[in-house]
Amino acid sequence: MSQNSNTTEQKLLLELSQGSELAFTTIYNKYKNIVYSTALKITKSKILAEEAVQDIFLKIWQNRETLAEIANFENYIFIISRNHLFNSIKKIARETSIISEINLNDTGLIDTDITIKDEQYNTILNQIVEQLPPQQQKVYQMAKRDGLSHQKIGEDLGISTETVKKHMAQALKFIRIKISPYMNMFMSLLLFFKL
Repeated sequence: MSQNSNTTEQKLLLELSQGSELAFTTIYNKYKNIVYSTALKITKSKILAEEAVQDIFLKIWQNRETLAEIANFENYIFIISRNHLFNSIKKIARETSIISEINLNDTGLIDTDITIKDEQYNTILNQIVEQLPPQQQKVYQMAKRDGLSHQKIGEDLGISTETVKKHMAQALKFIRIKISPYMNMFMSLLLFFKL
């Protein structure tokens, strides 16, 4: 920087320190692109770079009374830009970390809640199954709990496959009727957690 331009800048800084908006506009126009390109290199985001320019020049305006003492404004603006950008990056990193932590906690809460709802559903289902006639109850449990085929259940109970199917159909119909008042609650919870 030449001696003449240095003197001009010192004069601008003195005027700015006294509250001159014209001096501020001149400084802003001279350095905004430098600040923006530095911010863009660091943040890799046009939006964050634009915000940084606004924040940095707002800081300059707020601290204008001290600017007359600055010998090299270019170094000064570089330092406050760098500090501002690194603080912004640290803040974003902290916020991202907090958001990740919240999401993990939320997932844990959702998993816990779904587990509780599963347990409640199974308790209700078991109570309904206990209301089935003994033969239907046996067929249902052998099919659902033990995973046996209709043919195998028939062989184990000494009844035909058709009779097993009939018992199973009646058991399922009874269970559907009995569990339907509870289903709206469980379905709405499942839909809520899928959103």
